[in-house]
Amino acid sequence: MPTVPETKAAWTNGVDALSSTNLNAYLRDPIRFLMGKPVARLRQTVIQGLVNNADTPLTFTSEDVDTDPDGIGGHSTSTNTSRYTARYTGWYRVGGAVAITGNATGFRGSSWLVNGAILAGSKIYLPNNGSGAAAIPARPMLVRLVEGDFVELAGYQNSGAILNSFVSIGEFVSSMDVTWERL
Repeated sequence: MPTVPETKAAWTNGVDALSSTNLNAYLRDPIRFLMGKPVARLRQTVIQGLVNNADTPLTFTSEDVDTDPDGIGGHSTSTNTSRYTARYTGWYRVGGAVAITGNATGFRGSSWLVNGAILAGSKIYLPNNGSGAAAIPARPMLVRLVEGDFVELAGYQNSGAILNSFVSIGEFVSSMDVTWERL
């Protein structure tokens, strides 16, 4: 896994040569990283059944953007499509929404999972809006991830039966945003 390039805390006269190697390592590389830091915007384009009374990780099969300084990104549209996997250690800002088809029974919700476990303080429950589709906001949070850790957005509903996620081209769509913020 790649690492986040760091600058020198201080330069020592006569010890640290002002060379192209040092300038690249301690100036160019950190600036390039910050200009192209890891970022992803994922959308759900395939309907998914959300199990009753359970936090179900959402699958994302479309990417508006998924990139990092190496150009690889942290999401796959073919394997583990619910996950964004950190390639760089640091604090990530996450946000998004869960879109669920209409049903007049129960609550709807969202939560963040890190390595499959619910992130403390991330759950949101809202009463349903009757028979119309609903978009439940996910709590915007800062999440500490180490290389290889993954974050998922989960949808929740307790209607008494499986409810489908709602997929549309318009305003109601499940989405997940992930941005590296800092070490």
